[in-house]
Amino acid sequence: MGEGMFRAILTATSILMALPASGFESMPPTSGPAISVPQARGLMQRHPDLAGCRDYREVYAASGWPRGDGFDSIRRIDDLLRKRVIFRADSGGDRWALLTGDVLAGKRVDGDCEDMAITAAHLAVCAGIPADRLGLLITDSPKASADELHMVAFYRDAGDRVWVFGDTFGKPRALSRVQERLLFTASIRNVSAWYSLRNRSDGAIGTSATPPGQMSIWQQFP
Repeated sequence: MGEGMFRAILTATSILMALPASGFESMPPTSGPAISVPQARGLMQRHPDLAGCRDYREVYAASGWPRGDGFDSIRRIDDLLRKRVIFRADSGGDRWALLTGDVLAGKRVDGDCEDMAITAAHLAVCAGIPADRLGLLITDSPKASADELHMVAFYRDAGDRVWVFGDTFGKPRALSRVQERLLFTASIRNVSAWYSLRNRSDGAIGTSATPPGQMSIWQQFP
């Protein structure tokens, strides 16, 4: 093997080692029936226009928040939202909240990972990003040894590449940079319907079966 070829292989190997194993740029395939989650149903009952911005259109337009349907808007929304949300886990039962009204009013509000993810996706709708490009994603917790799950928002660009944002553990980035297992996904158009995702390393479904009573996996939610 010539020296030039050896250096080329060594460089390629170094690049591959720096990337997440079997990372996805696009969303992995879903499997199984939709899982109905009580917290999501409650959220949809309180905010039936989650995939739109009817109730917040005027206040969003007057707020000076980003407009546009590209990734730059996603990054700016994420940055502004981070300055408004103080991470605080729910006490007692888990409840999913939409914080849009408070953050557009300039308030600092308490919220946990799902509150931030849901609000980030909704603000992206208000910015003009089509709802069919936006959704929510459940992963293992980024915290080592944590017995809980985690939620982020995602955006699918025109090239079908997926980017995560609204993440209490990190800034907007490509889905391929997410190290945790990808478990479940839902569209912002219907957060009541969650689907299992196939594991990035071995193709296995993210969960072995539909949770008993459609609820058990969420009892550990942060």
